[in-house]
Amino acid sequence: MKIGIIVNEKSGSVPEDGRDQLVLLLGEEGHEPVVPSDLEADLDQQVSDLAAASVEAIAVWGGDGTICAVLQSANGKVPVLVLPGGTMNLLPKRLHDGELDWKKVVHSVLANPQPSWISAGEVDGQRFYVAALFGQLTHIGASREAVREGMIMEAVSILTDRDALDIETNIQIEVDQPDKQRDFPATAAAVIPAEEGGLEIAVIAPDSRLDLAASAMDALVRGWREGAHFHADGVSAIRMHHAEGKPIPATIDGEPCEPGPSLSISYIQKAACVLVAGGEA
Repeated sequence: MKIGIIVNEKSGSVPEDGRDQLVLLLGEEGHEPVVPSDLEADLDQQVSDLAAASVEAIAVWGGDGTICAVLQSANGKVPVLVLPGGTMNLLPKRLHDGELDWKKVVHSVLANPQPSWISAGEVDGQRFYVAALFGQLTHIGASREAVREGMIMEAVSILTDRDALDIETNIQIEVDQPDKQRDFPATAAAVIPAEEGGLEIAVIAPDSRLDLAASAMDALVRGWREGAHFHADGVSAIRMHHAEGKPIPATIDGEPCEPGPSLSISYIQKAACVLVAGGEA
């Protein structure tokens, strides 16, 4: 198989010679690796160059931000082999049953490669394939990582930060469901693209700091659904705006950002084509 290669050697767990290692492994596995002609070009250009070279797939090795950018650039025109090389590795874990050894992923997937479509949400042109968090508690991801690494006190510190535990419901949210439209104030919200169709949203709108802290711990330990004050699925579109015109803090597939004081979220059922090991993602 002719496989294009995009490697971010500055990502968390990618070694400095990561590109050379991946080229070597693909060759040993009997494939033809293709490296972009200009390694300094942006990711859009690198994907375009590889597509023009008629590669059959693109292997991307990097963090969540690099992976999402390549998937969005490829836009389903060529399947993408996602390799874990970041800190959180949200999408690689989902696609490869939690496997984080990149060599094992390459071997298992390419032994029986299966193209599979995955859905996405899109925030003002930026896609997310796992989850997007908005408002307060967007630091839940960092806290969850601290728990995984055994740093319980750091996790508690993140969750009880004074600014983070701001209970003001200053984000106004409108949700379009098949039979109705709902709107409500919120402190924080999590949005997930569902494979069966539509967006899933969980909203936190606490009455007190104690309520917010309890919701945060529920979200950390048991997941966003259990920590939410409002939950809905099958949502076709979501709109948010900050009541005071401030930028809404967000974490999109593990990457912190501030989309602005107003944003729109839509659902894309076939957003990216990925390679998995002999079955559906």
